[in-house]
Amino acid sequence: MDSKADAGTKKKFVRKVAPSKAPGRVLKKQLRNMERLLKNKDTLKDLPVEVVAETEKKIADVKKKIEALGPQPSPASAPAAGAAPKSQINNNSVAKGGIKATELRRAGRKIVAFKKQHPNHEASEAESKELAELELDLMYIKHFPKTHAYIPIYAEAAEQDESQNKVRTQIREDTRKALESGKIKKSTGGDKPEGKAEPASGKHPISNWSDDNDEEGSDDEEKEDERETKKQKKD
Repeated sequence: MDSKADAGTKKKFVRKVAPSKAPGRVLKKQLRNMERLLKNKDTLKDLPVEVVAETEKKIADVKKKIEALGPQPSPASAPAAGAAPKSQINNNSVAKGGIKATELRRAGRKIVAFKKQHPNHEASEAESKELAELELDLMYIKHFPKTHAYIPIYAEAAEQDESQNKVRTQIREDTRKALESGKIKKSTGGDKPEGKAEPASGKHPISNWSDDNDEEGSDDEEKEDERETKKQKKD
């Protein structure tokens, strides 16, 4: 019996919208309800004249409030909370598929070639520093901020103005600090992407940087960089 009584007295859930968060939506809903009331002839004939006059007055007041608010963005077009403005997000799809991918392959090959040429680099402080700089170049490319248009790191491909050079230097230093603090994990030319099997044959654009003829293929790599740079300038 008690359960039936509770079921009968259970209140119906009503969704509430905070007026401070969506004033335009609340006012428009109120306006629609009042206009619907006056358009219903069956209900209108039973309403007192005073109620009809009061409702018409409220309709006029609500319309003035809506006009004062101005155009309001729809919920679908409103940006998500914490989302960066579109003006701050650059489209890097061309860079990722072009010069950035080329530099990523090249940075990996440079590291592999250096280790082949200097097998005892760990015993030399100078060679260790040189290898660290090559690995930093690789991390610069891999972790370049998505909120910036990609800035090439190699001299032959980088013909930016002074402001772009400053940005490149700053991002490179930020990458160095992130490596030292452990915020990003260090990777080298011999690393393989997690969860992907190594191709049975041929060279993968990222995972397989090593080449038996690295020195012979260096000329082709430079020509490829030049073609990518010219393409970027035309675009």
